[in-house]
Amino acid sequence: MNRLELILALVAERTGLSPVDPDRLFIDYGIGSADAVALAADLGGRLGVELPTTVFYDHPTARALDRHLSALAVRHEPDRDLSRLAVRQEPDRDLSRLAVRQEQDRHPSGLAVRQDGPGRLEPVAIVGIGCRVPGAAGPEAFWRLLSEGLDAVVPVPRERAGRHHGWSEPGVGVGGFLPDVQAFDRAFFSINAREAAAMDPQQRMLLEVAHESLQDAGIRANDLAGSQTGVFVGISSGDFLVESFSPGSERDGYTPTGAAHSVAANRISYVFDLHGPSMAVDTACSSSLVAVHQAVIALQTGQCDTALAGGVNAILTPDFGLCFRTAGVLAPDGRCKSFGAKADGMGRSEGAVVLALRRLSDAEAAGDRVYALILGGAVNSDGRTNGLMSPSAPAQARLLRAACSAAGVEPGEIGYVEAHGSGTKLGDLMELRALSEVLGGRGGEPVRVGSVKSNIAHLEAAAGAAGLAKLALALHRGVLPASLHADEPADDFDWGAGGLAVQTRTEPWAGRVAGVSSFGFGGTNAHLILQAPPRPDPGIATGSGSGVLRLPLSAHTPAALRALTERWLDALADPGLNLAAACHTAVERRDHHAYRLAVSGADASQLTAELERALTALVVSPPPPAAGGPVALVFTGGHAFDAAQGRAYDAAHERALGLVEAGAGVAMVIGHGSGEVAAAAFAGVLSPGDAALVTAQRARLLAPLAPVSTLRVRLAPRLAAALCERVGARAAVSLHEDAQTCVLAGPPAELAKLTAALAGSRVLHDDLGPATPDHSGLAAEIAGELRSALEDLPANVGHLPLVSSLTGAPLDGRAMGARHWVRQLCEPSRLGEALDHAIAQGVRTFVELGPGLAAPLLRARTAAVVRCATDADVPAALIRLYELGHDPTRPTPAASSPPMVSIPLLPWSRRPA
Repeated sequence: MNRLELILALVAERTGLSPVDPDRLFIDYGIGSADAVALAADLGGRLGVELPTTVFYDHPTARALDRHLSALAVRHEPDRDLSRLAVRQEPDRDLSRLAVRQEQDRHPSGLAVRQDGPGRLEPVAIVGIGCRVPGAAGPEAFWRLLSEGLDAVVPVPRERAGRHHGWSEPGVGVGGFLPDVQAFDRAFFSINAREAAAMDPQQRMLLEVAHESLQDAGIRANDLAGSQTGVFVGISSGDFLVESFSPGSERDGYTPTGAAHSVAANRISYVFDLHGPSMAVDTACSSSLVAVHQAVIALQTGQCDTALAGGVNAILTPDFGLCFRTAGVLAPDGRCKSFGAKADGMGRSEGAVVLALRRLSDAEAAGDRVYALILGGAVNSDGRTNGLMSPSAPAQARLLRAACSAAGVEPGEIGYVEAHGSGTKLGDLMELRALSEVLGGRGGEPVRVGSVKSNIAHLEAAAGAAGLAKLALALHRGVLPASLHADEPADDFDWGAGGLAVQTRTEPWAGRVAGVSSFGFGGTNAHLILQAPPRPDPGIATGSGSGVLRLPLSAHTPAALRALTERWLDALADPGLNLAAACHTAVERRDHHAYRLAVSGADASQLTAELERALTALVVSPPPPAAGGPVALVFTGGHAFDAAQGRAYDAAHERALGLVEAGAGVAMVIGHGSGEVAAAAFAGVLSPGDAALVTAQRARLLAPLAPVSTLRVRLAPRLAAALCERVGARAAVSLHEDAQTCVLAGPPAELAKLTAALAGSRVLHDDLGPATPDHSGLAAEIAGELRSALEDLPANVGHLPLVSSLTGAPLDGRAMGARHWVRQLCEPSRLGEALDHAIAQGVRTFVELGPGLAAPLLRARTAAVVRCATDADVPAALIRLYELGHDPTRPTPAASSPPMVSIPLLPWSRRPA
């Protein structure tokens, strides 16, 4: 057994559980510290090496451990001490000095600061938006809600209303509620049922929305594993914590992590294997904007290269709502009438918003779509005011000035502010006074203000992130949405003199600079300043493209794949869809999951027709999960190299290169007949020119020979050869298909004699028709001339493993000189043995570049075979490879690449936790 199989077997033996999933954590199988130490010793003994006792903790899945051992070049060699190889050291290299990357200038904190010109920090790009808010799931739905001026306030869901008393109080049982905050796709995140049940719904929601943010950004979650990606989460609701430790509640070992606010961020870092800063921020209602501010600083100072930042809120009980009602800050109808004359308090809301952030230069290098730029911001405190919950206009004014200074903009440049706007009389008035003092009163057009709370109520810890997402979408689309419930503005503020106006209608917006505010009821204030995104480079491709487009779809369950297919059918019906960009995004900027389908077509109608057929097939017969794994290319003949103009060209060779560039990772190549020459060229054993020489000489010498007839017989090759001798038939074994089947070749009359001898016997046989006389002693008469023609042929080691059908085993490329090609011409092909060797090495997918000789042999071995005999087969081959689990590669973005666009998000398979 190979090393991975050995690890799986040891774990199964230790735990008594089988089968063991190579991608599941050892701890999920009950492997504790004592078990891990014992397994390390056992595995080391089996491999003949000394392993660190922590190796099963350091690499916590079988596949991760196998990859680690492979990277350390473990080859079952005795006396190999792997513990010494855990850290590869370079002489006199002090890694601690590399922790901070210095560029141009240094921040007083000692961290490296990324600058965008003298005195200005590099802007941070918002490249992805994940959101689950009342009335909208995802940025596209959120924008529809905003641009259409919808009010998402609803009564508390019936299931929640029945669990607690108190929802009937005015303003408590109405607000921005989600239909279901408990359901969760735990299987997607490999979380067991007990742990999922012990998790705060806020943690569950954040995991899903964080992944949606990455999808929207076109960042593969798998690509971030092990990276310096930071996670910054605003969270303050204690409903779940109170419930978890109330009398009569059930608790177990998962309760502390399930209820801890810190874990809301840490779990995202854990699940996605992110190594940057990971922190939860609680400054009450300003938590998420403060978290984003911290993420911006971390990006600008080089602490992380990508950041996920945002916030979450869940209203699980009416208790805090009752407290707010007693304090007199809750609107009876649950609506925030921000800056309106009828403002009478706030309405509570729940949801999650997570933004994916990168430095602008990194976003541009990656070809990311940029919603907006964060130029800078500030955070401060009210200090001592007239009561802990009382806001301070002077503190807010100081905040605005500090934010403008940090962003490098003048207050007069700001044309709109996405305000806190909670809808309380005092809070709104204080905010308007501060805005007027710093930004208003300069003559000309008033600074416009609005608040997303008027649409979805107050998301509390996630409110700032929701306002930031709204502003980013508005800047990206050049449209300013209306703020609701303020057609009659507040009458306790002089709007004309104050230089402000409420944005009460949705209209085109040419604004370039805007701000967003968020204030906590304990006095922590935050403000960020944003700028419209860079205008697209006119050189970037934005058209619909031409030629055949490939659309891959994948999900983690069959049901999710069906739902995703339906979402794509809706997307393809949109006449404004940039089809080439959408397909490009699906191929190169999404994670690819276990259940897959792919289609191709020249336009939306063709893709739609193919998807509809695929959807029908999915309903009738759900696909099995894709296995992936290594791929072998099988060259089986029909190859013609052209050495004209100093360049050797073979169509199959070029097709193979195209498949590799599209993502078919090749573990080895196999050759048969003239295909072995192409295999040697592809593996780098022969130069293209030498491959052309071998092909030409081989074809020239075979051409005058008479064709032979071929017969497949169900006999071991040794018995088939003996049969030929016994009946006196001048025939020879030309191909070993397997241990019990071979192909005989000989003159037609001789094969007829042999067929007659088999008549009436129980030996199965099948006439295969005429063929060339290679791979048998019938070609011996041209052997000498071929040896002379190739006498000085050079051969190289090559860069890919090559399995020759001459031996049925791997062959050192340097052995493929003239003698090899003579033997390959005159001796039987052991193609079946070559295929068996590949299967024994873990290959389950074979791509045949040739006439189809290998296909029936592989199907008999239950291996997957993809035919690619002509250029016309390439699109179908790519689709089949994808469906078998072979992911497309992610090339370096080019100026000619289609842009990153929004495409349907992965549907969740959510169930009650």
